Amino acid sequence: MWNTPPAVIAPSLLSRLPDALRRPRPSAWADANRGGAPVDSFLEGPCFDGAGNLFCTDIPHGRVFRISGSQWEVVADY
Repeated sequence: MWNTPPAVIAPSLLSRLPDALRRPRPSAWADANRGGAPVDSFLEGPCFDGAGNLFCTDIPHGRVFRISGSQWEVVADY
């Protein structure tokens, strides 16, 4: 049982997908999930490696990103 409520942690922005990596266009995923509306990204599957890099997938456009601070890199395009 809690005697005191947990501390509130204020969120802060770590990074955002750069505009140059956005793909605002239709895709097969958008056809199935968004009624065909263009989707620039849908990021999922976050995980970290031993060096502290964050990886995530861009489901509609079949990409895997490595994120280190504000630097985004496409490491796979499937």
